[in-house]
Amino acid sequence: MHPILTNGRWLAGYFSVWIPLGAILGIAANLAGRWSVAAAIAWTVPVALLLAVVCLAPYYVCRTLPLRSSAWTKLAFNHLVPAIGISGAVTVAGRMLTSGLAATFPEFGAGLGPSAPVLQAMFAMLYLLSVALHYAWLEMQASRKAEVLAREAQLRALKAQVNPHFLFNSLNSISALTAVDAEQAREMCIRLADFLRTSLRLGERTNVPFREELELTQMYLNVEKVRFRERLRIRVDVAEDCLGAEVPPLIIQPLVENAVKHGVAMMAEGGEITMEGRLKNGQLWFRIGNPFDPESPSTGRNGLGLRNIRERLASRYGNGARMEILAREDWYEVIVTIPMGRAGSGEMA
Repeated sequence: MHPILTNGRWLAGYFSVWIPLGAILGIAANLAGRWSVAAAIAWTVPVALLLAVVCLAPYYVCRTLPLRSSAWTKLAFNHLVPAIGISGAVTVAGRMLTSGLAATFPEFGAGLGPSAPVLQAMFAMLYLLSVALHYAWLEMQASRKAEVLAREAQLRALKAQVNPHFLFNSLNSISALTAVDAEQAREMCIRLADFLRTSLRLGERTNVPFREELELTQMYLNVEKVRFRERLRIRVDVAEDCLGAEVPPLIIQPLVENAVKHGVAMMAEGGEITMEGRLKNGQLWFRIGNPFDPESPSTGRNGLGLRNIRERLASRYGNGARMEILAREDWYEVIVTIPMGRAGSGEMA
């Protein structure tokens, strides 16, 4: 079915566009002295409907005969023949219309007269023009679909990098802990298993509520708390209206992991990681900050985790999402802005 026919408002708008053209034809006949004003008005709507139907018809032929994979001779035959047929059908329809209206408007008794060839040529040209426009529209749709598929493939590849990244870093933490406290290492393994199970479940989804993303982040922090104890402190200030917003899965947790690995872990006294979430101008705004030692040998603060997030946001939202990184003196923060969506809606606001 033609896309216009699937939407009532589109269909009404489409048909209304042809009313002025039908009116122009009737007015031209009136100015030529052949028809009265009332006859011209009576002619307008049927002709407008006929024009609208003629310009919808090529969609089905164009969809059956793709422009790139069909021989030009086949294309020419399958479009020229309907154009000629339509021009003949217009003459028949015009005669039927004028004969039907002749009882009310005597000027229609003469039929189309010299207007017939003009109408035939006009309808044939409109049909061929509609063929060209439908091919252009179908090419745009195919190009957009290919772009979406390419983005989805890129997102799948980027997601495939996420879980191993979490796993390797967490296993390194457990390895370091086993030499110090075996009991805590066992507890960390249990928490890590819960965390990985949840991250794998969320990673299979396209969108997750921001609430679930924060819960996953808390599970990760519970793992790291076993190792860092009081050295790792967290302050969360997230507005209640943020929690239902939809976000891509595994976006916030890598930011927190980056703050732990390159901030708190590199400082003997540890530090406090701050997380803030707000709705601003129809967008979800999230900021995470952490202290860091500017003299530490770590140079990976802009490594795989942050690069992965930036690429996923760009692939998903284009210029609609942003990630800013700010580092000053001994404080480091990342600000992420994501277009607003609501859990369960499946649409962006």
